[in-house]
Amino acid sequence: MIRASAGSGKTYQLSNRVIGLVGRGEVDPERIVALTFTRKAAGEFADAVLEKLAKAAMDPEERKKIEGDLGGEFDPLQVLEKVVQALPRLALGTMDSFFTKVVRGFQYELGITGGSFELLEGPMRRARLDELLGDVVGNALWDENAEEFLAAFRRATIGREQKAVVELLLDFFDGWQDKWREHGSELLEGLTRTFGDLPEVDAWEKEKSKLVAPLRAASKDVEWTRKGQDEAMEKALTALEKHTIGSGSLGSASGFLKGMLEWDGSATLVLKHYKDVEMGRVLEDRLRMMMKLLVECELSAAVERTRAVLRLVGDFDAICERQLRRRGLLGFDDVKVLMGEWLKSESGRLRREAVDYRLDARYDHWLLDEFQDTSVPQWKGLMPWIEEAASDEAGTMFVVGDAKQAIYGWRGGDVKLFDEVRDRYQLEPEAMPVSRRSCEAVLDLVNRVGGNDAAIRELFGENIASRWAGGWEEHEAHQKELSGFVRVEVMEGKESEQRYERVVEVLNEVGAGERELSCGVLVRKNDQVVELADRLREAGFQVIEEGRRRPTEDHAVGVALRALIAWLADPADGMERGVVEMSPLNGVLEERYGEHWQARWEGLLREVEEKGFGGMLEGLLLGVSVRTSEFGHGRAMDVIRTLEAFDADGGGGPREALRAIEKLEVAQEPGSAAVQVMTMHKAKGLGFDVVVLPEMSDGQVPNAGKFEIAEGPDWLLQPPAQWVRQQHPALREAEERWSETQQYEALCLLYVALTRAKRGLYVLLPQVSSTRKEPLWSSPVELIRAACGCDGREPGVVDEVGDAGWWQEVRARETVEAGVSPALVAAKALRARTTPSGEKKKGAVKIALSPTGMKFGNEVHEAFERVGWLDEEDSVLSEGEAGVIVGETLEKPAVRGLFERRGREAVLFREQAVEAILNGKWLSGIVDRLHVIDGGKFVEIIDFKTDAVGSAEELLERYRGQMKAYREVVEKVYPEAEVRCLLVSTKLGEVVEVTRS
Repeated sequence: MIRASAGSGKTYQLSNRVIGLVGRGEVDPERIVALTFTRKAAGEFADAVLEKLAKAAMDPEERKKIEGDLGGEFDPLQVLEKVVQALPRLALGTMDSFFTKVVRGFQYELGITGGSFELLEGPMRRARLDELLGDVVGNALWDENAEEFLAAFRRATIGREQKAVVELLLDFFDGWQDKWREHGSELLEGLTRTFGDLPEVDAWEKEKSKLVAPLRAASKDVEWTRKGQDEAMEKALTALEKHTIGSGSLGSASGFLKGMLEWDGSATLVLKHYKDVEMGRVLEDRLRMMMKLLVECELSAAVERTRAVLRLVGDFDAICERQLRRRGLLGFDDVKVLMGEWLKSESGRLRREAVDYRLDARYDHWLLDEFQDTSVPQWKGLMPWIEEAASDEAGTMFVVGDAKQAIYGWRGGDVKLFDEVRDRYQLEPEAMPVSRRSCEAVLDLVNRVGGNDAAIRELFGENIASRWAGGWEEHEAHQKELSGFVRVEVMEGKESEQRYERVVEVLNEVGAGERELSCGVLVRKNDQVVELADRLREAGFQVIEEGRRRPTEDHAVGVALRALIAWLADPADGMERGVVEMSPLNGVLEERYGEHWQARWEGLLREVEEKGFGGMLEGLLLGVSVRTSEFGHGRAMDVIRTLEAFDADGGGGPREALRAIEKLEVAQEPGSAAVQVMTMHKAKGLGFDVVVLPEMSDGQVPNAGKFEIAEGPDWLLQPPAQWVRQQHPALREAEERWSETQQYEALCLLYVALTRAKRGLYVLLPQVSSTRKEPLWSSPVELIRAACGCDGREPGVVDEVGDAGWWQEVRARETVEAGVSPALVAAKALRARTTPSGEKKKGAVKIALSPTGMKFGNEVHEAFERVGWLDEEDSVLSEGEAGVIVGETLEKPAVRGLFERRGREAVLFREQAVEAILNGKWLSGIVDRLHVIDGGKFVEIIDFKTDAVGSAEELLERYRGQMKAYREVVEKVYPEAEVRCLLVSTKLGEVVEVTRS
């Protein structure tokens, strides 16, 4: 285990490890697994191995250097040949990609049998989840728990109302679903065990008036020791009378009432503003009883809200399981959970053993990078392989990480795993405190901030200080002769414009864009990235935004293309049409389709049928006469490429296309621009000659308002107000754990930000408000102030170290003329998409189904899906009305016979996905039940229908076209088969055959 501080050369160590295993240990490269956290880091690692070997093969001095590190001789050319030959098969990448590779290779062993494994990423995953979420929430609003769910949702999204509801819902579900998949219904049981028997939520409304009246009467007999105490008590009692459970607010008497809650029961109640309140025993007992009821009812409301959320999350997860995961459609999170299923059940353990048995013969050596960011699900997936390597004399494990850079806790990273793995395998950590990145001036500030144990202890407490000290070493510069400069200054006021103006001045001062300097401007939030990048472009700098860009929001071209798709989805939307009308697209539309918008709408959709949405937009842009910038062209291509992928994946209508691009985010890699603007999180692993930090947060950590999910070993709770949760030990402990995690991660983020700089570090601190009265302010910025010996109340430079003219040593940048951009080629026509349900009889009346009806239909299909061969096994039907109706339907002799094998050589397929090209169109569908008999001589296509029809003829009228499409698909697969199409009607209780017409 290596504890590699920032810039200390962990990639160098990892690449040496691989070279040593192959060159000195004569290990086959294909028996090595090297995993890291990001694709970029994996690419750098691969490059480092190949580059080192190539240099050592050509340069004897480079060879000697590596041999010195490895402690012996090796043949670099031979090792390079082995590695290059093995490149296509090397297990070198991210943990997620390795897990995905395993699942792709062993999907059946891992229980994925409903279809070929396909990884869902980006817009397509969001689009799929949007569809499923709409069904779940629509059904939930008809449910008896709807009010509790809506209350929980409102509380979780306060302050984020500017986001679209579906986006808020997806964010909300993302926060809960991972925990549900880990624990399932145990979370509901855990709530009961942890919080016990609580009163009904409405007990407060029933009892509060009865409790307040005697309190008010008793308070009149108290001899108040100070003026205003009687008024304060009356104000508090009035606030209690008006208090509504679930609001969380104690109104204007909150200070007085919180003092009551903190009261230790002594004869004297000591309040913040009203000291030494003497009360009689009767008043004390009644007051304590009322406050106890208030706290318990607030807690009861929180538990009920959480139960409603968990039930809905459970429903959503069940639909994801049935509609996506069981059919092989998995996201990265699903893959991680699947790899950890071996811990949950005996069947899961046996499935995993079948995979591990084959992989153990393939991999002996495990290299794990950035281990501080590894999540618990990832570790559960890795553990069996690591255990095998640790117990095998031929196996090795090499763990690299830095607890000081654990900034991804919000994404699941658990820095405590670093210590747990160290203790579990009795590893001896080796520290790497020497920085090969930063100069002495930069490390001087880093050491004064990160090594200030007294200030960390004072601001963040004993626990955080001890954890931080356990991973801290004084940093040293490897390049002691390298000049550099650090400046810390306090900016006047709070306006971002002033800070951004100062960033422009700093970049001009060091010659950014004119000299061969890499410059990183690091901020906290994505919206700050966009705002600051635009400001720097206005100032004449070439700028690249690292991280996630939103092409349909951050440039006029993308906005216009999104508006066009939105108008195609809803031609009555005058606002979207107005955006298109004001854009250069309008001229092309008028030239091709005329002035009438109806003709334009029809013409564009005809093009979509021929070319797809991507091809349609590409053709439109070819006709635009107004030249756009390279930046705008890039945004347009982002949208077009996404829609081309949407088309290739099966496509859909304009609404689905809009969903694919509406919140499109594209990862943007660094380019050759002089300045890169990015979040501090995205800067991890990178280094820049110059770093400017203009958006240092001075907010106290933790911010209790962001405590959105309280978590225990087997329970989750959407927490009530802080004054409530402080009264319950389990909630109090959960908040303390969360608070310490937030504080530690804030320190890590500060460390990451400061250590990105190689030679120039320029820190802009916010000015401390003159109204701030707190003696201690627990923010990371306060640590910088302590290191600089200032209170931050006066603007100006507060610290300078090094040579301010260091940048003059850097050579001037050479200007390279840009080449001619290639012209876009014409799009190729794509196949139109259709579904069997779209082949229903044209002109047939469409039945509008309520969410309840849709839910019931899904439940019936799910119940039928559980049924195998009735004459060979007992089927366990689902509970509820759907299960009863399916059971009654199966009692009908004609229906029951259909579900019996009767000694035939028959293969059963349930919920079978089908794809085919019919009449030039790409058809996709799901067959409810399929019997392939006698090796394909006979095939039975069975579809379940819950329609409230009066006769078989009515059912045939509705579904003849759909079953005809299914017949044509199956006949392509089994051209010699006799195919029967059968409808099982739960309403009629009979089997209706759809004959060939």
